[in-house]
Amino acid sequence: MGFLKWKEGNPVTLEELIHKRFADIPYPELIYSLDFQAGEEKHSAGILSVSFFCQNTAEVMPEALETLIRDRLRDVILKPEGGNPCCFVWLRTDGVTAEEEKSSLTIRREIRFEILEYPWQESADPDPVAAAGRYLKSLYPECLVMGCDSMGEITEVTETQPVIYCRPDTLEKAEETNTVVWMDSKIAVHIISPSHESRMKLAVSMANRMSLDGELILPDQSPMFLKGLSVHDRADDLKEGQLVFTGHYGLLRYRPEQRRLLQGKFHYE
Repeated sequence: MGFLKWKEGNPVTLEELIHKRFADIPYPELIYSLDFQAGEEKHSAGILSVSFFCQNTAEVMPEALETLIRDRLRDVILKPEGGNPCCFVWLRTDGVTAEEEKSSLTIRREIRFEILEYPWQESADPDPVAAAGRYLKSLYPECLVMGCDSMGEITEVTETQPVIYCRPDTLEKAEETNTVVWMDSKIAVHIISPSHESRMKLAVSMANRMSLDGELILPDQSPMFLKGLSVHDRADDLKEGQLVFTGHYGLLRYRPEQRRLLQGKFHYE
């Protein structure tokens, strides 16, 4: 068994969670680094680089080690303490072979993953994203809904327990009257599951049910009407979301004034 170089610190940091995922891999030497930086997409948190070294005489071939490492970060969500849930998308693998003094070959490979972050998109009341999450949780209680369910440090995504993530795309003012301002909120729903078939089955089921219901209830108990609903078959579940809909809801310009009875007089006959 080799060793893993990692930063000491809080046992529930993202570094430590990655260390737990790699703990049982029979590597000669495994080194990883996290480069946190803002990407072009808001959900991109940075890059994870994993390098491993082995000799050509090792029992486990480099191809098998690479498969093991990639499998440990596939269909898993890691949530550090005080941080947001993260997923990992393989980008590329670079290989280097170097000669050593004893006429043996040391094989080094570097695997790069994109770190995708999923912050809870809570906004001001009435919150259409929070309403969408609660609505979908009521329809599919077997699913884990980010923002509604408590996420553990390590969540294995399975076909029997998919993960749903709702995020706002755009928010526009549609129309206004002297009493109500009507808003259109475009929301993307990510369905994270190991297989494409299970993702699309759930996406179509959601679309059918939402089309029949026609509305969902906002946290302030007002209705949000659903329109412009679409399912994208080729959408990336981690980056784009397969279900997109527009919620149409109103903001009252005036609210009824709450009056209190300061002095009361009672007359009995």
